[in-house]
Amino acid sequence: MKLWLSKNSEVPVREQLVAQITLGIASGELAVGARLPSTREIALRYQIHFNTVSNAYHILAGQGWLEFRPGSGFYVRELDAGRVDDPLDRLIAGFVRAARGQGYSTDEIGRRLARFLETAPTRRLCLVENDEALRKILVEEIRAATDLDVSGIGLADLPGQITSPGVKFAAMFDEKKKLGELLPDVENCLFLKTSSPAATMKGETRPRPNDLIAVVSGWENFLLLAKIMLVAAQIDPDCLVLRSTRVKSWNKGLRAASMIICDSLTAKKLARYPNVRVFRLISDDSLAELRRLG
Repeated sequence: MKLWLSKNSEVPVREQLVAQITLGIASGELAVGARLPSTREIALRYQIHFNTVSNAYHILAGQGWLEFRPGSGFYVRELDAGRVDDPLDRLIAGFVRAARGQGYSTDEIGRRLARFLETAPTRRLCLVENDEALRKILVEEIRAATDLDVSGIGLADLPGQITSPGVKFAAMFDEKKKLGELLPDVENCLFLKTSSPAATMKGETRPRPNDLIAVVSGWENFLLLAKIMLVAAQIDPDCLVLRSTRVKSWNKGLRAASMIICDSLTAKKLARYPNVRVFRLISDDSLAELRRLG
C-alpha cells in the first residue's frame, strides 16, 4: 500500500497514517491477515520518527483495525460486529465503496484524501489547562477571537483526547515541558504566550489619585496579578477593591468604582456596568497564530 505523507500539513503525520491505513483496510487493499510493514521500515522509508509510526499502529490496534502479534508485528484484523457498527467506520467504508464504484482506484482515493487532510484547516482546538478557573477564561478568550471550535480539558483528561482525529492542542507556554512528556506529537500543540502588563494597560487613562478601582474575577491569581500590576503602576493599594465571583454578592457596590478591571469571562457578567476594562491573558501574537489555524 502506498502512503502520501506531508510533514508540513496542519494534520499531524500520525493522523495521516491512521486515516490512510484505515482507508486501505476499508477498501480491501489491505486484506484481512495481511502483515503491515514494520514501524522501523515505515519510519526509514518516509523519514519520520519511529514513535510516530508506532503510535499510529497502536491507535489502529485500539480501534480494532489491527492486531499485534508478539515477535511478528501488526496484522490487519477481521472486523467484528463492534467495528462494523461504528458510525465513522461505516461512513469510511461507504465512501470508499462509492468512490470505487464510480471507477476511482484505491491509489487515487488515497491521494485525494491525503491532499484533503493536508489542506483542510484546523477547526477543533483542545485547550489543556489544569486550573479550571483559568481554563474557562482562556477558552472564552479564544472563542471571542477566533472561529475555532474550542473546548478545555485538564491533564487527567488528556489521554482520552490524544487519539481524537483532527484535534489541535493548545496550552500556555509554561506548560511546554510537562505536555512534551505527555503528547506523542508535541508539534501538534500550540503554546500560547501571556500578554505583557505593558500591552494589557496600553491606551488606558491613568485613574485620578482617589478613584476607586475594582478588580473582579473567578480566578484568584487574576486578582493577585492585577493588584501587583496596579501597585507597580503607582496606584494606591487603599483604592483597590478585589472581588471574587465565587463569593456570594460579589457585585455589591461595584457601581461606585470609577473603573472595573476583569477577565474576558467575567466581562460577560458585567455587560451592563460602565467603565469595564477587560485584561486579556493571551498575547496578541498567540491569538493571531490561533486565527491562522482556522
